[in-house]
Amino acid sequence: MSASLAVQAALRAALQGIAPVFDTVPVSSPAPYLTIGPDSMTDWSTKTSQGREHRVLIGVWDDAPGRTRVKALLGQVEAAVLALSGNQDGVRIAHVLFVRSFVERDPEGWSHGVADFRIRTEMI
Repeated sequence: MSASLAVQAALRAALQGIAPVFDTVPVSSPAPYLTIGPDSMTDWSTKTSQGREHRVLIGVWDDAPGRTRVKALLGQVEAAVLALSGNQDGVRIAHVLFVRSFVERDPEGWSHGVADFRIRTEMI
């Protein structure tokens, strides 16, 4: 399995207790829900090991008025992602860093929160 897919699987497992997690959101999905991505991956190898640095955005979507619930869900997302550790499909999660988050309203009135993380992995 690629490092990117291993990170996505670890994130999905960590986040599924917070709200439904989707790669592609079905049209009839009730809010709130979470999305994984977009994401990017760059080399983070050393002389002795192969590594990757992942930048992953986790989206929080809610149709309720206001931003309170989205901010609360972002807090839960942050805690769950920062707790990631261990091995997943041949990849060891070496380090997780919260970079930033923001909340905005979209034109249809939905609240949308985004949490940005840097996750470093090593191949095992």
